Amino acid sequence: MKSVCIKTISEEKIEYLIEQFEKIPMNIYISNYRFKTFDNLIIHYTEKEYIDEFYEIVSLIIKKTIEKFFEDDFIKKTVEKNYFYLSSIERCYIYEITKKVLELPDEKIGHKSNMLKNLIKDYLLENKKIVLEGFINFRISEYKELLEKIVEVSVFSYLDLITF
Repeated sequence: MKSVCIKTISEEKIEYLIEQFEKIPMNIYISNYRFKTFDNLIIHYTEKEYIDEFYEIVSLIIKKTIEKFFEDDFIKKTVEKNYFYLSSIERCYIYEITKKVLELPDEKIGHKSNMLKNLIKDYLLENKKIVLEGFINFRISEYKELLEKIVEVSVFSYLDLITF
């Protein structure tokens, strides 16, 4: 049996994760406990076969969770921090352009989705638990750098639009 524990301080994220795991057609058991400050979601996989697929699916669901709950905030903070000298309206345009760029196929924007999924999977293969907020802050610097480059491309696109 393989188990993965996902820890977070947010009930909303736990509810989303549970909803996603309940959709997968694998023999898994889910338990949800609160210990001190963390909600803990434990996913147990009881089969001996398809272990790699189990980690693939868990990584994919965590990736979706990160994109849903953390990506927008990171993009907004990047725009605010790096382009503070632009007006708030211009920063909003840049944010919107960045969101449109992120809708492009993955191979057009540096394999962002695969990069994040692989970072998560590699981590889970070495560790039995993942603290979402800690993982976001300390383990995905490559992913954050790619997002910053995408924001930068959006800024250049915006500047090209207004000078055209």
